[in-house]
Amino acid sequence: MTIRLANAPVSWGIWGANSLPAGRTPRDILHALADAGYAGVELGPLGFFGADAAAVSATLGEYGLACAGAYVPLRALEAAELVEQDFAALRVICKILLAFPNPGPVILAEETYPELKRHLRRGNRHPELDLSASDWRRLIDTIKAAERIATGYGLSVSFHPHTGTHIEQPHEVDRLLQEIDLGFTLDTGHAAAGGDDPLALLARWGSRVNHIHLKDVHLAPIERASADNEEFGIARASAALGAGDLDLDSFMQRLGQLNYSGWIVVEEDRRPDGGHDHAEVDREQRHNLDWVKARLGSLERPFIINAGE
Repeated sequence: MTIRLANAPVSWGIWGANSLPAGRTPRDILHALADAGYAGVELGPLGFFGADAAAVSATLGEYGLACAGAYVPLRALEAAELVEQDFAALRVICKILLAFPNPGPVILAEETYPELKRHLRRGNRHPELDLSASDWRRLIDTIKAAERIATGYGLSVSFHPHTGTHIEQPHEVDRLLQEIDLGFTLDTGHAAAGGDDPLALLARWGSRVNHIHLKDVHLAPIERASADNEEFGIARASAALGAGDLDLDSFMQRLGQLNYSGWIVVEEDRRPDGGHDHAEVDREQRHNLDWVKARLGSLERPFIINAGE
């Protein structure tokens, strides 16, 4: 089995195409990842690494980095013209992915809602925020339509449960995966923030996992936000791998037992305000890669670790 290791622009606080601070460039991130030994990078926001397929392919190629996929949010419950705009962006992203040999998946997610971010792990406390039967059907139909677009380009597809959306809590994730035949991205941080245990989620749906976002988080900010109805973003709880509260050692062991094959994308989300010590971020992402490689190397089942070595 082959595991490939990547990182993502969000580890540097990149949430939009123009969210780098002055004096930093997208190439700075790619240089840091290549220098650390990562095999690839997720593309981040549309346009961040280039305006078209040729530009993105050339930019990543300068650093010997593969494309580990692209995250595509969908405003599935909004006006039809907004959904069509998202589909148009999806087609552009698909064309970019096709510029790479064996790219990572198209990672679909629902766009976030501020009111859902303010009611983390809400359970039954706010039934007015739950989807009606008709809205649930709209969400499913939009995801399926996006999947058809991506598979029409010959690309693999994954769905990403995400805090601040209607597919966040364990029962919501279970319902979606019961109703739609689609692989999914197991994001350890978002799973924990939504009230799940990444290990339990892996036990329930491990056979459907086709992409991994590996995060560590501190649970206290999550629990505080849930209790106080504070608007929550995962960057508030983010930690370097091994420094948070998740049992990622057991998660990695279980992932090996399941013969997972694909990308593991390290994400250590940061606020998109540019106020970071980017040299320290660079060092921390090297630490994160070393952390993952050590866990993969300790598994009894042999792995081929393709990490840009």
